[in-house]
Amino acid sequence: MKTVAEFENIKVLPLLPLKNSVLFPNLLMPLSVGRPSSRAAVEAALQTEEKELIVVAQRDPSVEVPDQSQLYSVATRAVIKQVSRPSEEQVELIVVGVERVVILKLEPSEAYLKARVRPFPLPEDKSTEIEALQRALVDLASKAIALAQPEGSGELTRLLASAEDPVRLAYLLTSMMSIDVQKEQSLLEAASRADLLRLAHSYLAHEVQVLELRRKIASEAQSEMSREQREYLLRQQLRAIQQELGEKNPERAEIEMLRERVEKADLPEDVLKEVERELSRLEKLPPAAPDYNVIRTYLEFVLELPWRVSVEDRLEIATARQVLDEDHYDLEEVKERILEHLAVIKLNPKAKAPILCLVGPPGVGKTSLGQSIARAMGRRFERLSLGGLHDEAELRGHRRTYIGAMPGRILQAIRRVGSNNPVLMLDEVDKLGRDFRGDPAAALLEILDPEQNRSFRDNYLDLPFDLSRVMFITTANALDTIPQPLLDRMELLRLA
Repeated sequence: MKTVAEFENIKVLPLLPLKNSVLFPNLLMPLSVGRPSSRAAVEAALQTEEKELIVVAQRDPSVEVPDQSQLYSVATRAVIKQVSRPSEEQVELIVVGVERVVILKLEPSEAYLKARVRPFPLPEDKSTEIEALQRALVDLASKAIALAQPEGSGELTRLLASAEDPVRLAYLLTSMMSIDVQKEQSLLEAASRADLLRLAHSYLAHEVQVLELRRKIASEAQSEMSREQREYLLRQQLRAIQQELGEKNPERAEIEMLRERVEKADLPEDVLKEVERELSRLEKLPPAAPDYNVIRTYLEFVLELPWRVSVEDRLEIATARQVLDEDHYDLEEVKERILEHLAVIKLNPKAKAPILCLVGPPGVGKTSLGQSIARAMGRRFERLSLGGLHDEAELRGHRRTYIGAMPGRILQAIRRVGSNNPVLMLDEVDKLGRDFRGDPAAALLEILDPEQNRSFRDNYLDLPFDLSRVMFITTANALDTIPQPLLDRMELLRLA
């Protein structure tokens, strides 16, 4: 049963629910009131002499008109100290918490919420633990203030150290931290001073860890910025020193060297136009830009390609026969077919080079026969192994938009041999793979077709390169795995 004193302490006061904060006793809080029911509660409190009202936190901030189940049961009795009305739909308040109260029930009211409450003071417990927790709180608070505001932290630390009431100190420190409503409410609902100080100590310790981490991140970012600024200043000084000495800037010297190579290279007109455009882009980029190295590598590859460099053919049939006989014994039928092809090329140099496919089991001399053909014609020779190739981009190249993009194997081989009319041997053409990355055999259709390969476009180069002067020789162990359209483009020579 309640005593007479408890009944006398029970009050019915207007209720002001807060969405995202908790008011602690003995602390000031500015409030902006906009809900009609909340404005009505404030006006009702202002009509009384004490100007008292109950400030309580909502469990769910999205509820506009909460009932008792949506409010916390422990609240704060507060007094309105200052009021302003910036507009008809908004009231600005400054309230001060007086004491902790328990909401017994909500009283029926139409315009606003009213609550029947009774005081809920903290027990006046004093112990060595409370004193130790109070001092630990001051130490943590000093550390947090030094991390958050290095200037002027000494005065605040002395002010906190002089606080005598540990409860007020805990409320004050936690109100300064960025903690959620549930944690603030747990502090308000603490059953004893020791529990309150323990909770405040754990929350403040977490805040100090966050501030230390923030300071570490900021310090690392500042040191990185300082390093970049120092490097920038040093580069500017180096540039000024080089100008005084009459020396060239390394970046400018590199671009001028590329421009000289462009002028000396005998590039086709459309290629020259693209190279000039990329070179202009390179001049505008700083050396630290990611695209700088990409464009420079691209230009170097373009300039290394033999656009108009070719090797003069040595098409003496007798010499060719002698070379073939020196390198290979027997194989008379195959040698005759090869000499026929060479004779056609000698009679009509502008004729499309035949695509020979040497078919036979391993070890019969297919690869060495291709080398002999190149030696007989006086051309340079390069061999590409296609066995197990699954990715179409290995032949066509990767687009420059990808990191680590490279040209295809065909253009890389032509760059290595240094002429646009080599003998390219595509070894193991029957062992090409096929999966989700594409079909390399389909890419070979364009590469081996004389009508299409005169303007072959590698994905990396993205410029037309003439492959029609290249003599392609393919080798295979069997024909059943080679697609029929690819077989139609080749002249078959069987070696047993």
